[in-house]
Formats: sequence, C-alpha cells, structure tokens
Amino acid sequence: MLGYYIVKLFSKFMCISPMLLRKLVAKFLGSVAVAVVPRWRMQMAEANIRECLGVDEARAAEIAADSLHRFGRMVVEVMRFPLLNKDNIDQKVKVEGLEYLEAAYAQGKGVIMATGHYGNWELLGATVALHGYPMLSITRKQNNGHMDKLINEFRQMVGQKVTYNRGEHGLLAISRMLREKNLLGILYDQDTNDDGVRIDLFGKDSVIPMGPAALSRIYGSPILPIFLHNNTDGTCTAKIYPPLYTPKTKNKEQDFYAVTRELVTILEHEIIAHPEMWFWVHDRWKDGRQRFGRKK
Repeated sequence: MLGYYIVKLFSKFMCISPMLLRKLVAKFLGSVAVAVVPRWRMQMAEANIRECLGVDEARAAEIAADSLHRFGRMVVEVMRFPLLNKDNIDQKVKVEGLEYLEAAYAQGKGVIMATGHYGNWELLGATVALHGYPMLSITRKQNNGHMDKLINEFRQMVGQKVTYNRGEHGLLAISRMLREKNLLGILYDQDTNDDGVRIDLFGKDSVIPMGPAALSRIYGSPILPIFLHNNTDGTCTAKIYPPLYTPKTKNKEQDFYAVTRELVTILEHEIIAHPEMWFWVHDRWKDGRQRFGRKK
C-alpha cells in the first residue's frame, strides 16, 4: 500500500518538474532497470537480438540496454498522464494515418487496434482515447493488487476503459465494446499461453495470439495495426497502418493464419526499423531461463 502512495507522489513531482529534470530522472530510471534486471534476462535479450536481427554482439548489447533505458522515459511519461487532455495531446503525440482510424470507425463495426510492447504502449492507448474514441484496453492483471489499481487509474484518467485478458467478465466487456461499435486495444506480440496461431517470428517458432483475427472474423471489425515511436525532442509519433480484415471462408484456421501473418510482418518491420523500441527482456519464446538461467 505504501508503494501506491509513493508512486502517486512521484507522479505529482513529475507533473511539476522541468524537462531537463525529467530527462535526468528518465535516464536514472533506465540505468536502474539495466542494473536490476536479472543477468539471464539480459543474456537472453542479447541472444534473441542477434538471432532475430543478425547483428554482432556489441550491437545486440547496445540494443538490449537501449530498450531498458527507453523504459525509464516511458515511466516518466505515464507519470505525467494527469496533465494530458484532448487539447494538448497533439503537442505530445503526432498521429500519422489518422484517416485510417476515422474511416474504420465510420464503418460502425467497432475497431481493433493491434500493437505490441513497443515504444510507450500506454501513451498509445491514451492518445487514441484523447482523440475522442471510446477505447477499451485489454490488459493482464498485475500480481500486486495495489499496483494493478494504480496502473488502471492512470489508464482511466486519460479516458480508457480497462478489462482483463482472462475471465468471463473480460470476454463480455470485449464483446460489448465491439457490438457497440467502439475501439478495442490488443497487444499481440507476446505468447499468452492461450490458443494461438503458430507462425515464425524472425524465423523463430512462435505462438501469436489469435484474438485480433478471431474478433475481426466474428464482428467484421477492421484491424488497425498501430505503433508509437519516441522522438529525440521528447515528443512521440503514432503510426497507424491501413486496415486488415479477417476473411470468412470455410477454412477458419487459414483465415486466422492469413491475417495474423500480416500482423507479424508489420511487427517485424517495426522492430527492424527501431529495435530499441521493443521490450526484449520479456521471455517471448519461453526458453530464456532454460537457456541462460543459473544452473543448479
């Protein structure tokens, strides 16, 4: 419970701090992240970067460290959510491809916003919501109940609704949002241990969540891939891709595979372009501890 109030106080401090101080805090938090992440995770991240991107050891270590340093900036940006509103969001985030969202929403079938743990995905959801679109974000419930409550408070203060990726309540909320022609935010880059589509990601055998493809097939909703990039001046750019649709043929599995393959291709393109934006220290392929964990 104490941690909850410490973070709230830290948020107030970040809201009144000048940019130079915020940059120093973000750099410090990123350095702390690099220092405290278990060594096996850094080794795993560096190995996966080499295998996925074909870079040498020095470049892989640089990308892995930059990925964690970026996390410090993300924390500071989220702490400043109380200052964000519909009148100033365009000063923080420039949106490319907004016309795709406008056209997709006008179809009246709901919209599935598909992204990954890339850049500041929390700010991405806030950006869409603050542009006036009713937005439901699907999230994983945190183990610490107080921190879970806190994170959801930050999401809700910028206009997002939140539901969990497991349980009957979450499924009902997802169905209701699309039936009511609203927006649904889904992170599709991690293996959630649920049924998914088996597709190579950077040549590595992977299970990709089929949620976007399945929901698009059921409700006819367009899928809009969307990713947020950090800019050096402290602003961000959100890039929205043209819509994807899951076909409805007699072969449902092939329909799921086709659109999920397109989503994976876009994810790979984004990671190749800005590899430090992806969250490499996550054990994406569920083999990191086995490969690099401490041997007994």
